[in-house]
Amino acid sequence: MHSKSSIRFFMILLLAGAPAMAGAEDDWRFEIGPRANVLLGNGKPANDILGFGVVGRYKLNNGWFIGAAVDSYEYDFERPAKILGIQQDPAEGVIDADGDYTALSGSIGRLYNETDRGFDWFWSMGLGFASPNVDDVSGPTDMGGTFDITFDVGDEIHLMGALGTSYNFSEKWSAGFTARLEHQFLDILMTDNVSGNTAKLDSQTVMGASFSFNYRF
Repeated sequence: MHSKSSIRFFMILLLAGAPAMAGAEDDWRFEIGPRANVLLGNGKPANDILGFGVVGRYKLNNGWFIGAAVDSYEYDFERPAKILGIQQDPAEGVIDADGDYTALSGSIGRLYNETDRGFDWFWSMGLGFASPNVDDVSGPTDMGGTFDITFDVGDEIHLMGALGTSYNFSEKWSAGFTARLEHQFLDILMTDNVSGNTAKLDSQTVMGASFSFNYRF
């Protein structure tokens, strides 16, 4: 798995190489702004993943751009006892675990219908690295016993594709909407310390959207 230092190196290399790729054209711009994220999964491990972060892109020749983002996410790890084949006490309601991760990502894409005012649209594809955390969870079973689940979680790799549009209020300010699809390679080992049951999750596919407010210079 990739270390945090290699993740930082990847992002620095991506941004540092932008001026060299920009070529001779003088109409490029750098854009940066905060964004909110809503991602939806299939419940293994998450149904909905909410986050916020900062996204930027550097314009190259002929509408091409490279982008980078850092985002923080939180989610409910859905019913870990059920994944391990344990029947929890229904009187306790649904018992989820708390999960979160920070993701650093880089992308390349194409911008169309460039304008200082009005709509443009774009697509992008990229690669992300995430450092996740899942809190341990325990509770009663339906047979009067207990479960005590711990998580051994490694770094993740995310393959990303996006299609979006921006509304440009002026030459400097814009608001963006992006539809996203991600395949996330997970490294999660779950263990119930009472029964000894284990389960491993190695991937999930999520879709969702991002909303950003951007400044160009």
